[in-house]
Amino acid sequence: MTDRPTSTGTSRRAFLAAALATATAAMVDPRSLAAARARAAALPTGELFPLGVASGDPTATGVVLWTRLVAPTGGDALPSDDVAVDWVVRDVATDALIASGTAPAVAALGHSVHVEVDGLDPDTWYRYSFSVDGRSSPVGRTRTFPGAGVAPAQVRFAIASCQNYSSGFYVAHEFLAAEDVDFVAFLGDYIYEKPSSGGVRPTPLPLAQDLATYRARYELYKADPHLQAAHHRFPWIVTMDDHEVANNVLGDYGPDGEAAGDPGAIAAYRARRADAFQAWFEHQPVRLPPPSGPDYVLHRVVEHSDLLRIYVLDGRQYRSLYPGGATAGPTNDEVFDESRTMLGAAQEAWLDDAFAATDARWNVIANQTVMSSTPFSTGSVAVYNFDQWDGYVAARQRLLRSLVANRVRNPLVVTGDIHVGGASSVRLDYEDPDAPDIAYEVIGTSISSSADAALVGLLEGSVSKLPWVRYVNGRQRGYAVVTLTAEGATADFRVVSTALEDTPAVSVATDFTDVIPDREPIELPVEPPTSTTTTTTTPSTDGPPAATPVPGSASYTG
Repeated sequence: MTDRPTSTGTSRRAFLAAALATATAAMVDPRSLAAARARAAALPTGELFPLGVASGDPTATGVVLWTRLVAPTGGDALPSDDVAVDWVVRDVATDALIASGTAPAVAALGHSVHVEVDGLDPDTWYRYSFSVDGRSSPVGRTRTFPGAGVAPAQVRFAIASCQNYSSGFYVAHEFLAAEDVDFVAFLGDYIYEKPSSGGVRPTPLPLAQDLATYRARYELYKADPHLQAAHHRFPWIVTMDDHEVANNVLGDYGPDGEAAGDPGAIAAYRARRADAFQAWFEHQPVRLPPPSGPDYVLHRVVEHSDLLRIYVLDGRQYRSLYPGGATAGPTNDEVFDESRTMLGAAQEAWLDDAFAATDARWNVIANQTVMSSTPFSTGSVAVYNFDQWDGYVAARQRLLRSLVANRVRNPLVVTGDIHVGGASSVRLDYEDPDAPDIAYEVIGTSISSSADAALVGLLEGSVSKLPWVRYVNGRQRGYAVVTLTAEGATADFRVVSTALEDTPAVSVATDFTDVIPDREPIELPVEPPTSTTTTTTTPSTDGPPAATPVPGSASYTG
């Protein structure tokens, strides 16, 4: 595929690369720096940091710091060139200055600032802030990780996802900001692209489908004070799901694969995805180069310590079309087709190499859609959600075989997307009642996005009875807190009393705690399942009490 041309005829890839190179050079060339400072002195009056600050992708010696300059509402626009922004890092305990510098707010990237600070002490908390022309940003708190060769007594982190602005208030983020965790893993659906005239907070914005409309969506979401509080308190490790682009996107084929077979529609979708990628980068503290088109490598490894290694996956950009073209249905031979993929061949190979290189005690896979099998019964036939890994069984089996072959210890999958809290096990063959648990899965409920009532009834009334499922709650919003030690792990599922109001009466509680044992690497002969027939789900009598089934058809929008 070729890059979409800009209005001047220069490719988007070349344009952004040149812009970044120019901006970087400007911070080195004293004459350019002076010009950038002069532009800073001429900025419009008023608040320049309404989106707050953030940090992310820590290492043992560094972290990414982020902010973005935004022109005050009703005021003059920002200059069309880069602006010099000063940054500082201070010791949390003593307020001593540890590091400082000047970075460009890159005009071609929405005047966003990404600073990769290095040379910090391992396993240490810091404060940071930005300033321009005497105007200061909010102060954020961040930390470095312990690093290789160190096995901390414990690691605690939160998992969060799915924060539809119109569906509810971000009260869960307010409570998350008060947690004692080391970092936040955000698993996607940071924004939702569709307009909404209803809901708790109507979103009076058009459909996000180009750079300007995606930027506007992030500006709305990131102005929320509760979201800012969680960013200001901890470093985040962020990945994308589908709504950062559009609902149920599949590879290059767009929402629900609707562009398949239409070269013009594929080109239009890829152009849209390029804008979505750029807007995402402009608003996230990620240790990645800026995107330069519709193809963007998001998957990466984040090294924490000998206790923890994190694998950040991209389950949208490379995946095959749905089996049979449907988002849900009875299982079929196509889900076992080895040519179909969730991650793409290159990412699968990368992940296998990454698994081969780990010595960590806990290996956390930051994943978008539910990996465990979650069939629900509608009459005599089990129905599967094909947007999840149940639609890509061969791909799931390849990933699990890689975990076993590489002797990966304690694989723990953390997942978002479905707006339902859950705890379950990931197995090679769900038809075999004696199949061992290869990995455990913690599925965080949503920050604010609601779950379809009919789907909740099916999940809590049917899926909760499956023998490998330990917890299901689709009625409440919240997040999960995972604690890892050498002895085992726990996942505390926090739920807020309501996300439909933002008042002091809103409270948070732990609805369920999943206890996960420390285990040696699984050793077993890895053979593919022989059965590809449709099965009937027979609920067991074990598991949480079922919710009252809700009539109606289920929606599979994650």
